[in-house]
Amino acid sequence: MKLLRINKDAFDKRIHEIDFFRGILICLVIFDHLMWFINFYICHNNSSFLNWYWTSDLRFVVRQIVLMLFLFTCGISCFFSRNNKKRGTLLFILALGVTLVTHLLQLMPMFASRVIAIDINILGVIALSILLFSVFEKEHSKNLILVSAILMLFYFFILLSMKISPDTSYNPFRSILYCSFNPIRAGYVGDYLPLFPYIIFLFLGVVFARRFYFNKTSLIKKKGNWEKPICFLGRHTLIIYIAHEVIFTLVFMLIGKMI
Repeated sequence: MKLLRINKDAFDKRIHEIDFFRGILICLVIFDHLMWFINFYICHNNSSFLNWYWTSDLRFVVRQIVLMLFLFTCGISCFFSRNNKKRGTLLFILALGVTLVTHLLQLMPMFASRVIAIDINILGVIALSILLFSVFEKEHSKNLILVSAILMLFYFFILLSMKISPDTSYNPFRSILYCSFNPIRAGYVGDYLPLFPYIIFLFLGVVFARRFYFNKTSLIKKKGNWEKPICFLGRHTLIIYIAHEVIFTLVFMLIGKMI
Protein backbone atom coordinates (compact mmCIF):
# COMPACT_ATOMS: atom_id res chain seq x y z
CA MET A 1 0.00 0.00 0.00
CA LYS A 2 2.85 2.36 0.82
CA LEU A 3 4.46 1.69 -2.56
CA LEU A 4 1.18 2.36 -4.33
CA ARG A 5 0.85 5.59 -2.39
CA ILE A 6 4.34 6.68 -3.39
CA ASN A 7 3.62 5.93 -7.05
CA LYS A 8 0.34 7.83 -6.87
CA ASP A 9 2.08 10.84 -5.35
CA ALA A 10 4.75 10.75 -8.05
CA PHE A 11 2.11 10.63 -10.78
CA ASP A 12 0.21 13.53 -9.20
CA LYS A 13 3.20 15.74 -8.43
CA ARG A 14 5.41 15.24 -11.47
CA ILE A 15 4.90 16.73 -14.93
CA HIS A 16 3.15 13.72 -16.37
CA GLU A 17 3.45 14.53 -20.08
CA ILE A 18 7.24 14.41 -19.86
CA ASP A 19 7.19 11.06 -18.04
CA PHE A 20 4.62 9.77 -20.55
CA PHE A 21 6.69 10.84 -23.55
CA ARG A 22 9.86 9.37 -22.07
CA GLY A 23 7.97 6.15 -21.31
CA ILE A 24 7.01 5.83 -24.98
CA LEU A 25 10.65 6.35 -25.98
CA ILE A 26 11.98 3.66 -23.62
CA CYS A 27 9.36 1.24 -24.98
CA LEU A 28 10.68 1.85 -28.50
CA VAL A 29 14.24 1.29 -27.27
CA ILE A 30 13.25 -2.00 -25.61
CA PHE A 31 11.52 -3.17 -28.81
CA ASP A 32 14.59 -2.32 -30.89
CA HIS A 33 16.89 -4.18 -28.50
CA LEU A 34 14.50 -7.16 -28.37
CA MET A 35 14.74 -7.47 -32.15
CA TRP A 36 18.53 -7.43 -31.89
CA PHE A 37 18.63 -10.15 -29.22
CA ILE A 38 16.27 -12.37 -31.23
CA ASN A 39 18.40 -11.88 -34.32
CA PHE A 40 21.74 -12.44 -32.57
CA TYR A 41 20.94 -15.29 -30.15
CA ILE A 42 18.11 -17.19 -31.87
CA CYS A 43 18.29 -16.45 -35.60
CA HIS A 44 22.10 -16.07 -35.62
CA ASN A 45 21.79 -13.21 -38.12
CA ASN A 46 20.07 -15.54 -40.62
CA SER A 47 16.60 -14.00 -40.47
CA SER A 48 15.77 -12.21 -43.69
CA PHE A 49 13.14 -10.09 -41.95
CA LEU A 50 15.40 -9.02 -39.08
CA ASN A 51 18.32 -8.39 -41.39
CA TRP A 52 16.02 -6.18 -43.43
CA TYR A 53 14.89 -4.45 -40.24
CA TRP A 54 18.44 -3.66 -39.14
CA THR A 55 19.50 -2.24 -42.49
CA SER A 56 16.24 -0.53 -43.45
CA ASP A 57 15.99 3.23 -43.89
CA LEU A 58 12.89 3.17 -41.68
CA ARG A 59 14.80 1.90 -38.64
CA PHE A 60 17.71 4.21 -39.33
CA VAL A 61 15.45 7.28 -39.37
CA VAL A 62 13.28 6.21 -36.41
CA ARG A 63 16.37 5.37 -34.34
CA GLN A 64 17.85 8.82 -34.94
CA ILE A 65 14.59 10.51 -33.99
CA VAL A 66 14.20 8.45 -30.80
CA LEU A 67 17.79 9.17 -29.72
CA MET A 68 17.44 12.89 -30.40
CA LEU A 69 14.17 13.05 -28.47
CA PHE A 70 15.74 11.13 -25.60
CA LEU A 71 18.48 13.73 -25.30
CA PHE A 72 15.85 16.46 -25.64
CA THR A 73 13.86 15.07 -22.68
CA CYS A 74 17.11 14.72 -20.73
CA GLY A 75 17.64 18.43 -21.33
CA ILE A 76 14.19 19.12 -19.87
CA SER A 77 15.13 17.01 -16.83
CA CYS A 78 18.33 19.03 -16.44
CA PHE A 79 16.20 22.12 -15.99
CA PHE A 80 14.44 20.50 -13.03
CA SER A 81 17.57 18.93 -11.51
CA ARG A 82 19.14 20.44 -8.40
CA ASN A 83 22.63 19.09 -9.12
CA ASN A 84 23.45 18.32 -12.75
CA LYS A 85 27.15 17.96 -12.06
CA LYS A 86 26.46 15.12 -9.61
CA ARG A 87 23.95 13.50 -11.97
CA GLY A 88 26.36 13.66 -14.87
CA THR A 89 29.27 12.31 -12.82
CA LEU A 90 27.30 9.34 -11.45
CA LEU A 91 25.97 8.51 -14.90
CA PHE A 92 29.48 8.75 -16.37
CA ILE A 93 30.76 6.31 -13.72
CA LEU A 94 27.88 3.97 -14.59
CA ALA A 95 28.71 4.22 -18.31
CA LEU A 96 32.36 3.38 -17.57
CA GLY A 97 31.17 0.44 -15.47
CA VAL A 98 29.12 -0.91 -18.39
CA THR A 99 32.16 -0.58 -20.66
CA LEU A 100 34.42 -2.36 -18.16
CA VAL A 101 31.99 -5.22 -17.44
CA THR A 102 31.22 -5.95 -21.11
CA HIS A 103 34.89 -5.93 -22.04
CA LEU A 104 35.79 -8.23 -19.12
CA LEU A 105 33.03 -10.64 -20.14
CA GLN A 106 34.42 -10.75 -23.65
CA LEU A 107 37.74 -11.93 -22.23
CA MET A 108 36.01 -14.99 -20.74
CA PRO A 109 35.75 -17.92 -23.20
CA MET A 110 32.18 -18.80 -22.19
CA PHE A 111 30.97 -15.24 -22.92
CA ALA A 112 33.33 -14.16 -25.71
CA SER A 113 30.96 -15.00 -28.56
CA ARG A 114 27.77 -14.17 -26.68
CA VAL A 115 28.39 -10.71 -25.25
CA ILE A 116 28.97 -7.57 -27.30
CA ALA A 117 31.49 -5.16 -25.79
CA ILE A 118 30.06 -1.67 -25.31
CA ASP A 119 32.43 1.25 -25.61
CA ILE A 120 30.40 4.43 -25.97
CA ASN A 121 26.62 4.28 -25.97
CA ILE A 122 23.71 6.50 -25.01
CA LEU A 123 24.64 6.40 -21.30
CA GLY A 124 28.03 7.93 -22.02
CA VAL A 125 26.57 10.48 -24.42
CA ILE A 126 23.96 11.60 -21.87
CA ALA A 127 26.57 11.75 -19.10
CA LEU A 128 29.02 13.85 -21.12
CA SER A 129 26.20 16.10 -22.35
CA ILE A 130 24.98 16.74 -18.80
CA LEU A 131 28.49 17.44 -17.56
CA LEU A 132 29.09 19.94 -20.35
CA PHE A 133 25.75 21.58 -19.68
CA SER A 134 26.57 21.87 -15.95
CA VAL A 135 29.33 24.30 -16.95
CA PHE A 136 26.76 26.62 -18.54
CA GLU A 137 23.61 25.95 -16.48
CA LYS A 138 23.77 29.26 -14.61
CA GLU A 139 23.98 31.20 -17.85
CA HIS A 140 21.04 33.19 -19.21
CA SER A 141 18.83 31.41 -21.74
CA LYS A 142 20.17 33.63 -24.53
CA ASN A 143 23.66 32.38 -23.78
CA LEU A 144 22.43 28.78 -23.83
CA ILE A 145 20.93 29.41 -27.25
CA LEU A 146 24.31 30.79 -28.32
CA VAL A 147 26.07 27.67 -27.03
CA SER A 148 23.54 25.50 -28.90
CA ALA A 149 24.20 27.48 -32.08
CA ILE A 150 27.98 27.07 -31.66
CA LEU A 151 27.55 23.31 -31.20
CA MET A 152 25.42 23.18 -34.34
CA LEU A 153 28.00 25.14 -36.36
CA PHE A 154 30.77 22.89 -35.04
CA TYR A 155 28.76 19.83 -36.09
CA PHE A 156 27.65 21.02 -39.53
CA PHE A 157 30.80 22.82 -40.67
CA ILE A 158 33.58 20.86 -38.99
CA LEU A 159 32.51 17.36 -37.97
CA LEU A 160 30.46 16.67 -41.10
CA SER A 161 33.51 17.51 -43.20
CA MET A 162 35.59 14.84 -41.43
CA LYS A 163 36.16 11.69 -43.45
CA ILE A 164 36.23 8.66 -41.18
CA SER A 165 36.40 5.47 -43.21
CA PRO A 166 35.26 2.17 -41.69
CA ASP A 167 37.95 -0.47 -41.30
CA THR A 168 38.56 -3.61 -39.31
CA SER A 169 40.44 -1.69 -36.61
CA TYR A 170 37.48 0.60 -35.95
CA ASN A 171 37.36 1.81 -32.36
CA PRO A 172 34.47 4.01 -31.14
CA PHE A 173 36.84 5.90 -28.82
CA ARG A 174 38.50 7.34 -31.91
CA SER A 175 35.12 8.72 -32.93
CA ILE A 176 33.74 9.90 -29.61
CA LEU A 177 32.62 13.18 -31.17
CA TYR A 178 31.21 11.99 -34.46
CA CYS A 179 31.18 9.11 -36.90
CA SER A 180 30.78 9.93 -40.59
CA PHE A 181 29.31 6.53 -41.47
CA ASN A 182 26.57 4.35 -40.04
CA PRO A 183 28.50 1.90 -37.80
CA ILE A 184 25.61 -0.57 -37.65
CA ARG A 185 25.27 -0.76 -41.42
CA ALA A 186 29.05 -1.06 -41.68
CA GLY A 187 28.93 -4.12 -39.45
CA TYR A 188 29.88 -2.58 -36.10
CA VAL A 189 27.59 -3.07 -33.14
CA GLY A 190 28.11 -2.69 -29.40
CA ASP A 191 25.40 -0.05 -29.00
CA TYR A 192 27.85 2.59 -30.23
CA LEU A 193 26.73 6.23 -30.23
CA PRO A 194 28.85 9.36 -30.83
CA LEU A 195 28.44 12.60 -28.91
CA PHE A 196 27.25 14.61 -31.94
CA PRO A 197 24.67 15.58 -33.01
CA TYR A 198 22.82 14.30 -29.93
CA ILE A 199 24.40 16.64 -27.38
CA ILE A 200 22.83 19.56 -29.25
CA PHE A 201 19.35 18.27 -28.44
CA LEU A 202 20.06 18.20 -24.71
CA PHE A 203 20.86 21.92 -24.80
CA LEU A 204 17.75 22.56 -26.90
CA GLY A 205 15.71 20.63 -24.32
CA VAL A 206 16.98 22.92 -21.56
CA VAL A 207 16.11 26.01 -23.61
CA PHE A 208 12.64 24.57 -24.27
CA ALA A 209 12.08 23.82 -20.57
CA ARG A 210 13.17 27.30 -19.50
CA ARG A 211 10.67 28.78 -21.92
CA PHE A 212 7.66 26.53 -21.41
CA TYR A 213 8.21 25.04 -17.92
CA PHE A 214 9.47 28.15 -16.21
CA ASN A 215 6.87 27.72 -13.43
CA LYS A 216 7.63 23.98 -13.26
CA THR A 217 4.00 23.03 -13.77
CA SER A 218 2.38 20.73 -16.31
CA LEU A 219 1.29 22.18 -19.63
CA ILE A 220 -1.38 19.48 -20.00
CA LYS A 221 -3.69 19.61 -17.00
CA LYS A 222 -5.91 16.69 -17.93
CA LYS A 223 -4.52 13.23 -17.27
CA GLY A 224 -6.00 9.77 -16.93
CA ASN A 225 -5.18 6.63 -14.98
CA TRP A 226 -4.39 4.84 -18.25
CA GLU A 227 -1.21 6.94 -18.46
CA LYS A 228 0.19 5.63 -15.16
CA PRO A 229 1.98 2.50 -16.47
CA ILE A 230 3.74 4.45 -19.23
CA CYS A 231 4.54 7.33 -16.86
CA PHE A 232 6.01 4.78 -14.43
CA LEU A 233 8.37 3.62 -17.19
CA GLY A 234 9.19 7.23 -17.96
CA ARG A 235 10.11 7.95 -14.33
CA HIS A 236 12.53 5.02 -14.20
CA THR A 237 14.09 4.98 -17.66
CA LEU A 238 17.67 4.54 -16.38
CA ILE A 239 16.81 1.53 -14.20
CA ILE A 240 14.70 0.01 -16.96
CA TYR A 241 17.42 0.60 -19.56
CA ILE A 242 20.06 -1.22 -17.49
CA ALA A 243 17.69 -3.93 -16.24
CA HIS A 244 16.30 -4.89 -19.63
CA GLU A 245 19.79 -5.20 -21.11
CA VAL A 246 20.87 -7.54 -18.29
CA ILE A 247 17.64 -9.57 -18.37
CA PHE A 248 17.64 -9.88 -22.16
CA THR A 249 21.28 -10.99 -22.15
CA LEU A 250 20.75 -13.69 -19.51
CA VAL A 251 17.45 -14.95 -20.93
CA PHE A 252 18.57 -15.08 -24.56
CA MET A 253 21.92 -16.65 -23.68
CA LEU A 254 19.97 -19.43 -21.94
CA ILE A 255 17.59 -19.79 -24.88
CA GLY A 256 20.51 -19.81 -27.29
CA LYS A 257 22.07 -22.75 -25.44
CA MET A 258 18.80 -24.68 -25.43
CA ILE A 259 18.10 -24.49 -29.18
